[in-house]
Amino acid sequence: MTKFEVLNQLNQNQLDTKKAYKLLFEQPRERKPRKAHWVKVRISIPESRGVTILLAVLLALPIHIGIIKWIVSRRAKQQISEQIPITPGDLIELVSLKGVLVNIHTKTNERIMLRTI
Repeated sequence: MTKFEVLNQLNQNQLDTKKAYKLLFEQPRERKPRKAHWVKVRISIPESRGVTILLAVLLALPIHIGIIKWIVSRRAKQQISEQIPITPGDLIELVSLKGVLVNIHTKTNERIMLRTI
């Protein structure tokens, strides 16, 4: 319908005002989240400073998301934690979006940080 047809039907009370508004003005489209291509990983082990420094050097550059998906998909049928019911498939979906930050704190005080770029 054209703008004038909608206004005429509204004037003649053939259309409700809400329906006429929807016909006249487009609804804003929902934006799709952007896909991530790189993952920045930081691993911190407080008991051994040397291993933490070695991991910091090895993981200085971001890792491609395909490598992370491959590693996580190898454990596809296992549940990651009993406390948090998240499957590896859910983790892959979470990490494949841009701007996600995942902090993991273990019982033995190791910390893992994943940030998608």
